[in-house]
Amino acid sequence: MAKSKGGTTIIIKKVVGGHAAHHGGSWKVAFADFMTAMMAFFLLLWLIAALKPQQKESLALIFKDAKTDKSDMKAAATTFIPKDAKVGIPEMNLSQQDRLKYEVAMLIKELLAQDQEVQNNSGISSDNAGVLMQVNNSVMFAPNSAVLKPEAAKILEGVTNILLNQKVNLVIRGHTDDAENGSGLYPSKWELSAARAAAALRFILAKGDGAIAPTRLHAVGYADSRPLVPVINDENRAVNRRVEFYYHSPEDERW
Repeated sequence: MAKSKGGTTIIIKKVVGGHAAHHGGSWKVAFADFMTAMMAFFLLLWLIAALKPQQKESLALIFKDAKTDKSDMKAAATTFIPKDAKVGIPEMNLSQQDRLKYEVAMLIKELLAQDQEVQNNSGISSDNAGVLMQVNNSVMFAPNSAVLKPEAAKILEGVTNILLNQKVNLVIRGHTDDAENGSGLYPSKWELSAARAAAALRFILAKGDGAIAPTRLHAVGYADSRPLVPVINDENRAVNRRVEFYYHSPEDERW
């Protein structure tokens, strides 16, 4: 606006508003907060995915209902320090079932470590219900045979000792490769694989000398229906010829 006074022109400029800069940058702060929250969320998801099963058990206890009685939480999980724990490693909170699986897995590990050949031809894995030990037939049986090799005695003695010292049941699974025929002694691979499982079961019961109830053991034959590796050569066939020892809690009969 211009005014004239005594021949002099005066210009007055009025600025309306004055908050444009403030409003124009506020979205950046909100966006930064959102991105930080998303990064923390995805980091949490990644950490949960990387946790081991026993660590997840411990984490689950933390997020239990606050109304849950402390005595119930103690019953749900047992404080357990592993046998191979080192100084500085915190104790683990494991459920009773996970503690049992952990102890069985440690005993299997000790058993396999006693013989390098057995260790090279064996493996350990676990699922929600139990622990599985796989032993290649090069240690247990000759091809097309269900007669235990002399060197099988040591591994079966260890299998028996685990049953004697742990409250678990055992399923013995016999497997063949696709080319085995039983040398005419068995009508099919099914009978051959079942005979191998039964031979191992008989040894364990005899070694247990009445201390192991027969109801704690099962023998199953799978023939060549569950190969570990594709059947493309003789080396892979040797891998598929195996006996599996599946330890599980007496309450779970999935085998």
